[in-house]
Amino acid sequence: MSLGFKQKASMYFWNVLVSVDQFANTLLGGDPDETMSSRMGKAINEGRCKFCKVVCWVLNKIDKDHCNKSIELDEGSRSLSAADRVYTPGDGNVR
Repeated sequence: MSLGFKQKASMYFWNVLVSVDQFANTLLGGDPDETMSSRMGKAINEGRCKFCKVVCWVLNKIDKDHCNKSIELDEGSRSLSAADRVYTPGDGNVR
């Protein structure tokens, strides 16, 4: 089954949004393959970012539990700040 124009346009728009999100994260020193929502979700779980709580609170109005659902456990190792810490899911600890 082939996709219609609206489905293709929607996929294209979504892909562009994700790429802009990842590019912004890269410009701010994050992993080039991780979204800002994933990075902020991890930071909140680690208790590192008050600003992230505000941004995620706003995003939660649009998509419930957005930042927490967006956490990509397999991404983040190539960020500039990841060299000396490892994120452990669930316990919020950094080792």
